[in-house]
Amino acid sequence: MAYLPKAMVEKNIKTRERKDRFGNPHTDYEAYLGTDPFTQKVVRITRASKEDLLAEIAGFYQRHRFGGDAAARLTAMQAIDAKNAYDALAAAGLRMSLFDVVNGYVAGLSATPAPEKSVKIIDAFDEFYNGKAEGADKNKTWATSGKWARSCGGRTLASVTASEIEKYLRDNYGERKPKTYNSHLLYLKTFFNWCCKDQRQYLVKSPIRSLEFKPEPWEEPEYMAPGDVERLFRLLESVKGEHPEMLAYATVSFFCGCRSVEILRMAQDPSAAKVDIENETVRIAKAKGYQQGKKPRAFHIEPTALAWMKSFDFLSALGKITDKTQKELYDLARANEVPMFQNCGRHTFITYHVAAFGDPSKTTAMVGTSDKMRADNYCGLATKKDGEAYFAIMPAA
Repeated sequence: MAYLPKAMVEKNIKTRERKDRFGNPHTDYEAYLGTDPFTQKVVRITRASKEDLLAEIAGFYQRHRFGGDAAARLTAMQAIDAKNAYDALAAAGLRMSLFDVVNGYVAGLSATPAPEKSVKIIDAFDEFYNGKAEGADKNKTWATSGKWARSCGGRTLASVTASEIEKYLRDNYGERKPKTYNSHLLYLKTFFNWCCKDQRQYLVKSPIRSLEFKPEPWEEPEYMAPGDVERLFRLLESVKGEHPEMLAYATVSFFCGCRSVEILRMAQDPSAAKVDIENETVRIAKAKGYQQGKKPRAFHIEPTALAWMKSFDFLSALGKITDKTQKELYDLARANEVPMFQNCGRHTFITYHVAAFGDPSKTTAMVGTSDKMRADNYCGLATKKDGEAYFAIMPAA
């Protein structure tokens, strides 16, 4: 038998002490699974935490149980990708293997392409943009590839070159963080790839396919200090008579950890979410990714959030939130010297919830993020004392 039994693998997990590039010590957890029967190479998995390692082991043996030695060679993402591919084939009524599909695609790469169509950039972008569902991705498309398209006047797609796009990105985002530069490049690549699809063939191939993303160095995640959050909520209390929607937005962002797109759906679509103050629960039916099959989540309202919801007509205020509320909230805070940044409510909530309560799995379930995302970005950033101070921010009354 090439692979060891799962119980034996878990029993023999080893730890290794290492140092990062700054000389700081840390512990890695390593599991020996056996030998790959195809390559005869030793198979080991290493993770930064035992929790993550056990999850990887469980995933490996689940794939092996259902698909044998061949399936076990796939990573979790490759297995998901294969399943999605088969689902797409089934939806189209096609009974084909992935091998046949890939062979056909590769053969098509060497075929003589159809001539490009003379299509204006702005016309193609309008079609691309109008075909997207309302939400954060559509808004981001407008702010990235849309900004470039609107600057092009009446030019055609066929006139675009990689060098001019590279110059556009360098001039506008070259001095910004690599993440910002890469975001604009990614959305431009997505647009040009859409233009190349068989059903359109506005372009034979993307002119920017060779442009590369910038390396993104790891940075300490941002979150707000408890004192700044309290200043923000005192400010919002002072204007809740005129702008109760701002306080409602901040409450579900800072004390429930909801995403901006979820808050907007919560306000505009009764079927997207339900806040049940009487029974102290929130159910997010249309979370980020629900159109791709992401399941709903529900969680108990923390006492701090509940106190704020009961301090004013929260449900009425929630219904007044618009797609401009977040910007108006940020502008008000900054005008009063309260430092805020994009998605700071959710990031701050997750950081302090882990710090205050020490139950990362509960935090993960509440906010709908992955264990890996939580472990990589939020654990250990704040102290328990800071977390308790954060959740002690109550209405003035």
